[in-house]
Amino acid sequence: MWLERRGQPIGSGRTSRVISRRLRRALEQRHPTCAVPGCNATRGLHAHHIEHWEDGGPTELFNLVLLCPHHHRAHHRGEITISGTADRLVVKDYQGRPIEPGSVARKPNQPPPAVPPWRGPLGERADWWWYDPFEPQPPPSPN
Repeated sequence: MWLERRGQPIGSGRTSRVISRRLRRALEQRHPTCAVPGCNATRGLHAHHIEHWEDGGPTELFNLVLLCPHHHRAHHRGEITISGTADRLVVKDYQGRPIEPGSVARKPNQPPPAVPPWRGPLGERADWWWYDPFEPQPPPSPN
């Protein structure tokens, strides 16, 4: 079922929580990146109900945003909260502080600093002579 109001797609109301292709395209056209401020992910985005469908939230454009898998999992683990409407989205961290565009971790633009190999507690180096990551390992014995 597809509903429109004044020519604008609004979704399927409470009839289904599944996002149709047309609604997905409308979401991507409205905002093609992750809805978390500062996250510019554009691939593998999940459609997310701001007010969860299980809690009575409709499957309509104003109640849906796109989230990258990382932020979608973080939201469902309680690490970030997402509220408001798609036009006036409020994203907060687990302490209730608003997440601003500059506060999201970004991919480093330089390589990590050179760190010497770690020596064991007795000063020995790890000896990996027995391990070859490209050699198939035998299955564990059933005993």
